Amino acid sequence: MSAQQLEEKSRVIDTKSAVLLEEVAARKALAEIKANKTASELAAEKLPVWCVGAVTTMVVLFLFACLYIPAENVSVLAGLVTLVVTSFTGILRSITDGTGQQKHNGNGNGTPKPPKTE
Repeated sequence: MSAQQLEEKSRVIDTKSAVLLEEVAARKALAEIKANKTASELAAEKLPVWCVGAVTTMVVLFLFACLYIPAENVSVLAGLVTLVVTSFTGILRSITDGTGQQKHNGNGNGTPKPPKTE
């Protein structure tokens, strides 16, 4: 092997090692991000997927149940399905609006404590 070929091989190896180092650094950064997530942030990622499936299942089951239950009981079933769907959409809305993640500062409602006057 000539000196030029050895130099070319060393450049290729250096380039590959630089790419691998960048990849490892990126994986480390992603792992740190995942490790620093709070429980509410993890729930905010997973809950919308679960809620969509649950709401869809509830509506489909309601439609099938309407075929087999007496007509007098359909309104009760519709009320129960509406209650569940409304609660799920409320949860999803609070996640997307960010209202479920208020910062607490000691008095539990996100507003500063008034100064004490004596």
